[in-house]
Amino acid sequence: MSTFTNPAAYDDGVTRANPDPFVLRFRGRYYCYATGSDGVRVSVSPDLVTWKSLGLALTVEGRAEYWAPCVIYAQGAFWMYYSDRPQGSDDPHQEVLQVATSPLPQGPFRPRRRFFDTFSIDPHVVRDPQSGEYVMFYSTNDATGLAAENVGTSILIDRMTAMDRLAGQPRPVVLPTLDQEIFERNRFGDGRDWYTIEGATYFTHHDTAFLTYSGNAYVGTDYFIGYSRAAVRAADGSMTPVTDLHWSKFPSDYVYAPLVRRNDDVEGTGHNSVVKAPNLIDDWIVYHGRDADQVLDPRKEQRVMRVDRLYPDGDRLITDAPTASPQRVPAGPTIFEDFAAADLDTAWQVVSGRFSPLARTDAQAPAVRCEAGLGALLVHEREVSCFIAEVYVRAEPSDAGARYGVAPVFRSEADQVRVLIDSARREIEVAQVRRGIEERIAAAPLPVLDPTAWQHLRVERTFEVIDVWLDDLRLLTARTDDHAPSRIGLACAGTAAEFSAFTLTEHLDLWGERLRHLPKVFRSSRSVAVERGLRVGGRRPLRLTSDALPPASRIVHEVEILAPYGYAEVTLGDLAGKESVRARVVSGRYEIVHSAAGSQRRLAHGPLDAPRASVRMCALGSTFAIRIGGDAVDLPAPAWPDLRAQTELSGAVLHSFELTTASGTPPAGHHHKNASTTP
Repeated sequence: MSTFTNPAAYDDGVTRANPDPFVLRFRGRYYCYATGSDGVRVSVSPDLVTWKSLGLALTVEGRAEYWAPCVIYAQGAFWMYYSDRPQGSDDPHQEVLQVATSPLPQGPFRPRRRFFDTFSIDPHVVRDPQSGEYVMFYSTNDATGLAAENVGTSILIDRMTAMDRLAGQPRPVVLPTLDQEIFERNRFGDGRDWYTIEGATYFTHHDTAFLTYSGNAYVGTDYFIGYSRAAVRAADGSMTPVTDLHWSKFPSDYVYAPLVRRNDDVEGTGHNSVVKAPNLIDDWIVYHGRDADQVLDPRKEQRVMRVDRLYPDGDRLITDAPTASPQRVPAGPTIFEDFAAADLDTAWQVVSGRFSPLARTDAQAPAVRCEAGLGALLVHEREVSCFIAEVYVRAEPSDAGARYGVAPVFRSEADQVRVLIDSARREIEVAQVRRGIEERIAAAPLPVLDPTAWQHLRVERTFEVIDVWLDDLRLLTARTDDHAPSRIGLACAGTAAEFSAFTLTEHLDLWGERLRHLPKVFRSSRSVAVERGLRVGGRRPLRLTSDALPPASRIVHEVEILAPYGYAEVTLGDLAGKESVRARVVSGRYEIVHSAAGSQRRLAHGPLDAPRASVRMCALGSTFAIRIGGDAVDLPAPAWPDLRAQTELSGAVLHSFELTTASGTPPAGHHHKNASTTP
């Protein structure tokens, strides 16, 4: 089991300050942008664990104190949003929001436009996955007004009419409500305190949107990270635009329950970003903190970058941050291919056309190129039926345009499913070929697209259902007639194209309407209806027993106890051999029991402060790990020749089920057929 220890390590052994770290994942690499007095600093990592400094990504003559950068890739360029002030100024209220651009993630970035002339900081730009609009969260001092009781810095949101322009219709989303958010007491000499809410980061899990923020004084010891929540779907089931979400702090606007705060090892914890692990599934929180043993020195930058796993747990978040002991490394994917080798790996088969790897320098990640022709197809040997995959693609259009993408289902040239970007028609289409006969089964229009720029194509397969995203915009869902495991490939037709950083993790995520796929994994002890959750309201228990699972499996059950007598039991192990680990959740508490050779041993037990919780179990190599809420247990992995899961519900509901399979080690900048998974 590979581990790392915070703070973030650099390849040269030097400890570097990284205040307000923002991490961007692009073409299989992670880029961290951090606050700096002389410019925005940038580092790069293949795995979130080991970093390499690339120096300054942005510095501007006559400016200084570059705060809290956020970088996104859009329209073929990198856009950096940040604040700075005139050089020589010691007044932080002269910080104003700016935007700069670069063709490369490491820069150099060039200033493009200023958004405001008054104090404005901490931008976070995201794309609404339904409308395609970009929105900006940011912080100012004027949202509450000087007449308000809780005066101070707050978080607002506004639509972007262009990548360098706001609509000018800001709306407050997180306002000060807690004493722990006070930056300075009696700031005006009239008894009024000054509050600070800043550093917004937006992300979602299933039907819940989360907005983390930092409160208190960033220069103090009690800086903390909290979060607000919002329901993504309206009462009628429609998706709510990001700008219209209704936010409330966890657990309420008037109860202090921080996500991350100081402990005996680390203080000043705050200003985070959230990024996916190399497996494309797990969330990791990236934040700064100071060594609690250091004497606080305002003249010296002591904030260093730290990374910790972030767990969605029902409609709330849980993390062990800030950690100072060894932690499991971020999980790797089932397949990662950066095409860095001189020859294609033997796991890939050229079915048609010609493909050749393109060696690149550190400034340009490697790729594989397919030459122009009638059609080209490169297929991986692994067969999968459920996965999340991504690849970066670009093309050289001919006079007739360009068609390029992936084949998420491939059995033969006469039996496959293709997802292709069509630059001439400005659409993306899904076509199914059966016995050589092609049928177009879904299509969606594309926004303005430059096919010569890298696009981030993401495809998820859930048995016969294919979901497609392009550059974080959800485009379509298509239903095929094929739910069996198959190979996956990269495809282009009539044009030259390049593919970079192909990543795939075998993963099944059943929630909401997707729970109807449960019969493909489980058999039930009796008939039951599934309607956005598997609900067992009475005392009579319902038992679900899975088919055989891969030896390296991670399962997650999100359950909710409905009745005082209710319970949910999740068992993983060799059920026929009578050796297993069982997690039992009842109202207000849980227990974990190991059963073997007719005897039982309780491994852990404790309280649960919410009726809804996630039960996570992972069997990998020599370790078996269980996590319920904020509590985790590790034990030596039993020898289970027939690994299966069993779920029993009474007076409870199963909201979601996840299954992830993988084995081996995470990516480290080159090809891996196998990779790792952690709970």
